[in-house]
Amino acid sequence: MTRPANKPFAQSGFSLVELLIAMAIGLVMLGAILSIYMGTTVAGRQSDTVSRMGEDATIALETMARHIRMAAYSTPILMAARNTATVEGQMVQLADSNFAGAGIKGCDGGFSSTNASWDDLVCTNSSTQPDDIAVRYEGDSFNTEAAGGNSASDCLSQGVARNAYSAANGSLQYALIESRFFVSANKELSCAGNGQASFTSQPLVTGVEFMRVRYGIASDSTESQVIFFATAAEVNALGGSADQNWGRVVAVRICIQMVSPSEDQGKVVPYYNCDGVLTTPGDKYLHRAYSTTVSIRNRAGIAQ
Repeated sequence: MTRPANKPFAQSGFSLVELLIAMAIGLVMLGAILSIYMGTTVAGRQSDTVSRMGEDATIALETMARHIRMAAYSTPILMAARNTATVEGQMVQLADSNFAGAGIKGCDGGFSSTNASWDDLVCTNSSTQPDDIAVRYEGDSFNTEAAGGNSASDCLSQGVARNAYSAANGSLQYALIESRFFVSANKELSCAGNGQASFTSQPLVTGVEFMRVRYGIASDSTESQVIFFATAAEVNALGGSADQNWGRVVAVRICIQMVSPSEDQGKVVPYYNCDGVLTTPGDKYLHRAYSTTVSIRNRAGIAQ
């Protein structure tokens, strides 16, 4: 049977209301998916940033700790305990090793110049600037790496020649290692060493924006037990000579503040600074503080 030519076919489809509802549901689902994606991306990026900052902080702290542990170290050249003698009725100590004197010196707010000689290192005493620290000790092929044709090297792996006369034997020379650690204006942990390019500084780790150093003080220059931690200014005010005051330092507490390489955290993230104060930064960079405490080996009775 044929259909009449003038009868229209039946038509079906979505009404306008149904179409609008479907579009609305689709947009809500798309928004939820995008929100989850963005949240996951930000969390992943932040996790990567924190991981990288932690790795860089570990390298920075370990580099400084390796040198600070050796502060004032010198190989004993006499097979006995530190010798004493009576001079004008008083007992005095006689040098039994090449190096004598304080092996560590620090400055609150940094040194005025990081390439000055040891005795001429002057502090800025600024409360807002990063602290600096300098160490020196007898270097050899066991506690440093050979470099530049020499058996000892500084913090920049520059070879250090025999450059100082022994305190126990004035005719003998040895390699005295000197390294100064500080935070540069470019937010880099840097070091100036006394190797082949004497006290020319180079960056070691980027992303370090601040450093705070505190010193564990013993009751005198023969004890190894920390009785309190002090600032560099407090060490200088202990009442003795510079060598006597810094000779009482048996441990060093270092805190460095790291900053992310880019301002992409999406929001301001508060952090605890090196003084333990919760701080809200004025930017969207990620900031984190990392710390360690280092014992000075020769004061703890450990040879190397």
